[in-house]
Amino acid sequence: MKKAFITGVTGQDGSYLSELLSDKGYEVYGLTRMSSVNNTSRLNQCINKKNFHLVYGDMTDESSLYQAVSDIMPDEIYNLAAQSHVGLSPKFSEYTANINAFGLLRLVNVIKSLKIEKQVKIYQASTSEIFGNSEEKIFNEKSKLNPITPYACSKSYAYLLAKCLRNEGIYIVNGIAFPHESPRRPDIFVTRKITKGACKIKLGLQDKLTLGNIYVQKDFGHSKDYVKAMHLSLQQKKPDDYIFSTGISTSIKDFIIKVFNELDIDIRFKGVGLNEKGFDAKTNKIILEISSEFYRKAENIMSKGDNTKAKEILGWNPEITVDELIKEMVQEDLKQGKSY
Repeated sequence: MKKAFITGVTGQDGSYLSELLSDKGYEVYGLTRMSSVNNTSRLNQCINKKNFHLVYGDMTDESSLYQAVSDIMPDEIYNLAAQSHVGLSPKFSEYTANINAFGLLRLVNVIKSLKIEKQVKIYQASTSEIFGNSEEKIFNEKSKLNPITPYACSKSYAYLLAKCLRNEGIYIVNGIAFPHESPRRPDIFVTRKITKGACKIKLGLQDKLTLGNIYVQKDFGHSKDYVKAMHLSLQQKKPDDYIFSTGISTSIKDFIIKVFNELDIDIRFKGVGLNEKGFDAKTNKIILEISSEFYRKAENIMSKGDNTKAKEILGWNPEITVDELIKEMVQEDLKQGKSY
């Protein structure tokens, strides 16, 4: 039986990956930090399985990582732990670097200390944010790095470190994932903020949404699809870099329209820039406003990924459309809203 070690197991991707691997018969070990608050709610579907285990540790504490890895001696490591909020990374730049960049370095130092670097396969969770703003509109594995936020810089370090480690003979994959969402996405992220807020508006629990730049275009996928790609990438003979994307971009504005349509609310827009507002066509009430508070100083305005390599080498195809993603998120947020 293969053993997998997942850092960041309590997050969106970590929870879906745990379910996938445990269903495949893996012995799954997930790293979680000690906390007085229960942070395992996303793991409800696998927490009681005999082949799933929580391990306590921290990406900033190499001794705890050493203890975890030495106890498990995993076949595969999925490094998903991160300070993953791009917009907050300027306020927490040191912490972001400590987790996202040096976390991988600590993990690899542990693997080298245990002398298992020739036995274990590592997945490093990279991101499309490493490309930043660019004249390129469709990014592939050969696109130039141009990080424009502390988050992107920290992920670029880890990405380049992984490539260096590969030259040393370590099996490590960079999975360059474009935005991927789900009902398990925290509501500090814009997609969940939209679906949760819209559902509250529908239920009369909230008056309006306040957002930033709604003309940003993102390549949105579903986390369930992307964890399948993560697993596939470690089943190959040789490690490599892969883009995980849908190849289809959707503006935040179109995402908003689709969400409200799912709730049978016809949202109409009037105004320009910060004065643009969204109205409920039936009641003429303002249900969306724009605020400069939520504009990022540095943001990739338009991005789309070329997933040809992942399709051809891994046999991976994203199956869940953005409309299906929105439907699932809205249904879950409606259910939660009705329980308030």
